Amino acid sequence: MLAKERQHKIYNIIKNDGAVTTSKLVEIFNVSLETVRRDLLYMEQCGQLLRVHGGAVAKKGMKTFLDLKERNKEYSKQKQSLAAKAVEFVSDGDIIAVDSGSTAISFAEALRGRFSDLTVITHSLDVFNILCYEFNVILCGGRYIQSEKTFYGSVTLKTLESLHAQKAFIFPSAVSLEFGICDFQDDLFMVQKQMMKSSDKIFILADSSKFEKKALLNIDDMNPRYTYITDSDLPEELVQLYSENKLNIYLGK
Repeated sequence: MLAKERQHKIYNIIKNDGAVTTSKLVEIFNVSLETVRRDLLYMEQCGQLLRVHGGAVAKKGMKTFLDLKERNKEYSKQKQSLAAKAVEFVSDGDIIAVDSGSTAISFAEALRGRFSDLTVITHSLDVFNILCYEFNVILCGGRYIQSEKTFYGSVTLKTLESLHAQKAFIFPSAVSLEFGICDFQDDLFMVQKQMMKSSDKIFILADSSKFEKKALLNIDDMNPRYTYITDSDLPEELVQLYSENKLNIYLGK
């Protein structure tokens, strides 16, 4: 098979699956690892894909930013699915930090009725209103963003600096091997970073539509110490590629 023909097939695989591992390409085309690497390097130089450790991913654009009201209408089943998976990592007696956003709402609703003793630290008014009658909730006030129903700014950050959580549940706008964990709003981005800094374990929750996309601001790189939770719509090739990059990813049903 000529290199051009093989590269065309590789392009179609990545276009359909979103990603592919080098080991899979070696198996499909019965060629050496070096041949596959040369193909991927050439295709990246041509702007057809992005190489990552262990394979390549589709070259995708910026995730579209919508306000909270619109985001609440999107991917509701996927958010409920990943939220149900995420609560499996919560135990009675935990002190948890919960970020804001539409996925945060699904996560907060999944917590209700599941535990008898939780302390929840949040800057989201929605999360507070959902959980304040069941658990000990600490609302980190400050300046208020009406469209996001959440608090930010120096008062919020100072409150978070004075607290410590065992687990932080963060809800970014985009996740990718190349660009990391990303979001759009610089005010909330600083709160997310401090929430992660103040917690022992970090859980990144994002529905499958946010994977291998990018957003304006980088919260952090993809860290193997973090736990990534999404829904079952994430392509198997991406799951395998993340695993090869030593990233722990769990799928909701």
